[in-house]
Amino acid sequence: MSESLQYEEMNVPPVLASRVRCLWRMLGTTTDASAPEPIIPDGCSEIVLNFEDAFIRHTSAGSHRQPRSLLAGQITRAIRIQPSGRVDIWGIRFQPWAAAPLLGFSGVELRDCLTAIDDVAPSLSVELHAAVDTAATSSRYERIAQVLTRRLARARPVDARLPRLAALVAERHDPLTVRAVARETGLGVRRVQQLFRDDVGLSPKQLHRITRFQRALALGRAHQRLTWSAVASRAGYYDQAHFIHESSEIAGCTPAELLGGDRPHELTEAFLDGERKRR
Repeated sequence: MSESLQYEEMNVPPVLASRVRCLWRMLGTTTDASAPEPIIPDGCSEIVLNFEDAFIRHTSAGSHRQPRSLLAGQITRAIRIQPSGRVDIWGIRFQPWAAAPLLGFSGVELRDCLTAIDDVAPSLSVELHAAVDTAATSSRYERIAQVLTRRLARARPVDARLPRLAALVAERHDPLTVRAVARETGLGVRRVQQLFRDDVGLSPKQLHRITRFQRALALGRAHQRLTWSAVASRAGYYDQAHFIHESSEIAGCTPAELLGGDRPHELTEAFLDGERKRR
């Protein structure tokens, strides 16, 4: 797919860590033979800044070029994208609970939303472009971090219990009930549901489903001799059939089709939790 497609993640300054998981960059050159690849949900919203050729998104209704500055809200199913040439992308990956408060929306309004930042947060778009469009590549990290620090200082507050709630949901291997999560944190069921709806943009069960699938894919990549049945069991599925059904629902294909085959899925693999590289 590419002559050299590199992906790396960068830790953010401590002042941002409670709201921003990482900054990331993808750099390289793709060929005319590049094929669309699925990007799997990971439970986080992102802002994507493209400094080279546009990516093409493929949907059941057709295909279109993505905006150069993109907000990707919480997605519940994989999206299929295709590079069209040179690649130089910077991304801001928020903590699961942070994008909606920063942008001033309810999380559910951003669910499965992929749109130009100009359309939903024009002032943030202006700030980001003023900071990075003419900046040297070496200073983009600092410029983006500065913009985020200023914006987060005036963002809507996040309930201090929400990070723990999200961790409980994401790390749970046994079947999830909202009542059990609420009990562990001393909150009512309705309050838990409200926090997830307003700030995360996913229900607790949706976040659990997405993180369990990412966990299974990471296991499959790290332990290629494991059977799919063993992967399913270790990741927290009832059985292999349950795992394959979830793969079809989330990724649109089986785990073997997603991780196997002759053609390397460099885009797909770059955004799997188990494949990420951070400095």
